[in-house]
Amino acid sequence: MSRWLNVIAAVPVLALAVTAVTAQAEPMKVGVFDPEVLWKQTEVGKKYNLDLSAARDRLQGQIDKKTDELEALRAKLRQQQASLSEDRVTDMKKEIIGKQTELDRLNEDATKEMKYQLGEVQGRFQEMLVRTLETFGREKAFTMILNRGVVDYSASSVDISQDLIARFNEMHKVQAAGAAPKKPADAPKEPPKN
Repeated sequence: MSRWLNVIAAVPVLALAVTAVTAQAEPMKVGVFDPEVLWKQTEVGKKYNLDLSAARDRLQGQIDKKTDELEALRAKLRQQQASLSEDRVTDMKKEIIGKQTELDRLNEDATKEMKYQLGEVQGRFQEMLVRTLETFGREKAFTMILNRGVVDYSASSVDISQDLIARFNEMHKVQAAGAAPKKPADAPKEPPKN
């Protein structure tokens, strides 16, 4: 009788061992991707880069205009300084200091605005990338997908960047210029419970 108890007790252990061996027998599927490639080659990444470039060019145009005004004022002072009264020279120097202060503030504001915009678009892109990685990983039965930036070596055969670009573009269509981003529909609200 004790022999049958040993056999009955061994069945669950044997089942666990078979499960462990089966789990180990399934090969791990690992992919590696380059986030910079996705940033540069996805349609959303390209649009974000164009938007950032346009913002940078707009701000740089304002800075260039202010710089030209300042340089013109300095040149005028150099040319006319000998023929101007001391009070007029002092006024022009104050005006130059004021223009320099405006230029410094404009540079600071432009830097802050660009950092903010870059942070915003990178944050949105990162969220989209995470959703894409999760979806793609599940669909293609990956065990693990790694960022190339944290991998010291990977064979080119595990690089999935191009496949991710295609999937990313499918999942995240670029909005037409001026169109508001689509928001998910709000869940219906339940009536208050008494």
